[in-house]
Amino acid sequence: MKVAALDLGTNTFLCLIAEGDRNGITKVHKDLVEVVRLGQGVDKTGELHPEALARARKCLTEFKKEIDRHHVDKILAMATSAARDARNGQELFDIGKELGIPIEVIPGEDEARISYQGATGGVIDPTKTNLVLDVGGGSTELIVGHGDKILFGESLNIGGVRLTERFVTQQPIAEQEQQKLRHYIDGELKKVLSEIQKNKPDQIIAVAGTPTAIAAAEIGGFDEKKVDKYVLTKEHLKFWVTEFSQTSVEEKRSKYHLGGRADIIFAGASILLAVVEALNMNGLLVSTKGVRYGVALEMLRSGSRS
Repeated sequence: MKVAALDLGTNTFLCLIAEGDRNGITKVHKDLVEVVRLGQGVDKTGELHPEALARARKCLTEFKKEIDRHHVDKILAMATSAARDARNGQELFDIGKELGIPIEVIPGEDEARISYQGATGGVIDPTKTNLVLDVGGGSTELIVGHGDKILFGESLNIGGVRLTERFVTQQPIAEQEQQKLRHYIDGELKKVLSEIQKNKPDQIIAVAGTPTAIAAAEIGGFDEKKVDKYVLTKEHLKFWVTEFSQTSVEEKRSKYHLGGRADIIFAGASILLAVVEALNMNGLLVSTKGVRYGVALEMLRSGSRS
């Protein structure tokens, strides 16, 4: 069976076209990524911005052309934080309907499982307890699992776009703004820290654009084989948080090829570092997988979703 699994995030839209069966993914045909910034202004206005919806339409139109070229059997798009938070979120669903792309909001009870399965690519070491850390544009998911069993999962309203819009007024970033942003992250993490510590994770697996972009910056360019399972140490994360705070958006784009992520990378890196420090870990493991892999696995395994 061939499926198209889309992850419509607050900052980035992703589309995975893959083949497989109930046992998992056997071949990846395309893995498309586009910075859409769907969450533009949502934290302040509570609505999806017309410009963001126009970018979403353009991106999904291009994704649909690629999907049609591959003659997939099933399509499913999962919308996350921005669509959940926005009063006019229905407009995004209407765009999907027009284009023949079914869009669903990930139900709370399924989100942890889908994110966890996706981050591990469905290949899970049964001897390890993992903390999957998915830093998005509007929210951050923290899911603890042992083998393929979910032990704990929570979504916090901290994300790269949300925190940047709330706390950062210029870049380089003033010390006071850095402190306020970090203080807010630490306050949110306190809500879940004891539950995570109780389950004693052996390692952190970080997914989404922030960790993969930082790993790519360290190795001098994005190479999926090198970025996947790359180790970002606590000391290196501290370096990047400092570096991103002291550079302009344009410097971050030109020096580290961060593209549409350049203005929010400081907030995303700050979340990664805060979690590593809160759990007293030495670093984290980067995964190039994520929700889209979890959505693909859901379709392949269920055989009934459309």
